[in-house]
Amino acid sequence: MTLEMEAVVEDQVQRDSPHLSVQESTQESFEDDYSDDDSWDDDDGSFSRSGDREEAEAAAAASEAAFMESIPKMQRKAYQVAKEIRDSEFVFVDVLRLLNEDFKTFMDYALRADTESEIDKSVMDQILGFLPQLQLFNEELHSDLAKRIADWADNPKVADVFIKKGPFLKLFTTYIQNFQRQTAALDDACNRWPLFRDSVKKFEASERCQNLHISHYMLKPVQRIPQYKMLLTDYQKHLEPGSVDEEDTKEAVEIVSVIAIHVNEGMKSGENFDKLLNIQHTLIGQHDIVKPGRSFIKEGSLYKLSRKEFQQRKLFLLSDVLLTTVSTPSGLKLNYEHQLAELSVAEPKQKKDHENEFEVLTKKKSFTLAASSQEEKEEWMTAIGDAVKAAKNKQKTFIIGGEGAAEEEEEKFVLGSRAPVFIQDRKVTMCMICTATFTKTFRRHHCRACGKVVCNDCSQHRAYMEYMGRRVRCCLECLKTLGDPTPDPKPVKRNKSHINSPKPTGILAEVKATDDNSMMSGYLEQKEKRNKYNRIWCVIKDHVLYTYKASEDPKATSSHPLPGYKVKSRNNEITLTQNSIELIFKTDSEKSCELWTEAFRKATNIF
Repeated sequence: MTLEMEAVVEDQVQRDSPHLSVQESTQESFEDDYSDDDSWDDDDGSFSRSGDREEAEAAAAASEAAFMESIPKMQRKAYQVAKEIRDSEFVFVDVLRLLNEDFKTFMDYALRADTESEIDKSVMDQILGFLPQLQLFNEELHSDLAKRIADWADNPKVADVFIKKGPFLKLFTTYIQNFQRQTAALDDACNRWPLFRDSVKKFEASERCQNLHISHYMLKPVQRIPQYKMLLTDYQKHLEPGSVDEEDTKEAVEIVSVIAIHVNEGMKSGENFDKLLNIQHTLIGQHDIVKPGRSFIKEGSLYKLSRKEFQQRKLFLLSDVLLTTVSTPSGLKLNYEHQLAELSVAEPKQKKDHENEFEVLTKKKSFTLAASSQEEKEEWMTAIGDAVKAAKNKQKTFIIGGEGAAEEEEEKFVLGSRAPVFIQDRKVTMCMICTATFTKTFRRHHCRACGKVVCNDCSQHRAYMEYMGRRVRCCLECLKTLGDPTPDPKPVKRNKSHINSPKPTGILAEVKATDDNSMMSGYLEQKEKRNKYNRIWCVIKDHVLYTYKASEDPKATSSHPLPGYKVKSRNNEITLTQNSIELIFKTDSEKSCELWTEAFRKATNIF
């Protein structure tokens, strides 16, 4: 709270109680609750109170019963709700006193007793935050409510108190916006200083704290505004038509409802700020994650399909960017910050090795991610898709011509203007253009325009890529579209294995592993000699089974016309027999076995 707001609260208290200053009212309330005879008992860990109040309580109950009889029957329910508002306010004020006075006094005493402690003396102020100012306000609110109930016979009204105090209810918004920082300060102090932690536990174990955590009481102000709204709405419902408090109650409900909305927005804003700040602190190095207008949407761990393997990545989806990070012993390292306005998500165009893959396409870097389940995949695709749509709609306001101009820009996409998704090395065993087989010495290369895996001979030239701003390696097929070739400054000498590799001939090259018109395709394990299994990519097309070493190979290693084969399946194994020929394949699941068995049976029947 600012100094100006504190002055307003103090001014209000003095105006309502002209003979009592803020400091005096606080001190007097403390002395009323804990007289000179009251003391902290170290043996049982509780405050002891003097005086027997049973007789006074009995007299008050009798008086209350007599007063209830004097109230018209139709007005009794409204009076009971008004009393509930007052009594719940008394309980709430007692919670604030427990935090601001009892807890603080106990902790100050415990910390002063240890002269060697290095505990920061300002830590209690950080934990309590705006609670002292909130206590001043609610003590005054309870006092006014108590006067209304005491004067109920002559003036049956209570709502005007909330109209009068309405502007000060915004104090709750200030508290709630800082609530997470205050609870974090408490947790941090307990983790850093054993003496502080032990003192907190001792107070929590006391009779005064009722064996509840301090954080339980710190949550009470967050819940109070919704309680005001509920109680006032109930009070309004039980008022008689034409009641003297009818109009004021209606206005009071509106005031509290507006404050509830502000509190809710304040909670969201505070949580969003704290979340962004936490991300910024988690990342290694200096990164400006907290920015005006930026909001947190989603975070989680997914697997990125790199050229050779799966790599775990921690993703943070914000309202304008997607952050991909990698875990290191020192923390999270930020790999890339992708602008959502230049991003899109899609199902993979390549054959999927993992059921839950999806592609993230950006101008400068595109990649494939894999989730742990179909549900998680759909959640991420939906979240990113919605965020991208919102970011692009926001950007349209800055584009001359609006939506039409933006769509026109998207239609102008050409090869080399955006980063492709690289096909993984393990999905290809031969050059995707000339079909030369790769070896340890005859290496793979990626075309920077289409992402295909090609040999050096088929990517000797370089072409300008708009998304990279320079000339880079390009395959022969993309070169025809991009044009203006530049030879590789360091051409690699032809390898003998490349010279002797057979060129694609006949039907083996006509059907690629990625053929879209196939009946069935996927990985199977084929049984070989000595009961060994070899994992291969299989494609059924036009009653022929084609096998490949990998899922993106342009040429099959073998072909088997299927008509005439008998098909049997058992224990996830499929057996194809014809005369003396026997082909045995193993699937990874019962469901997959059923699908492949059905496909084989259809392919063996030409009618």
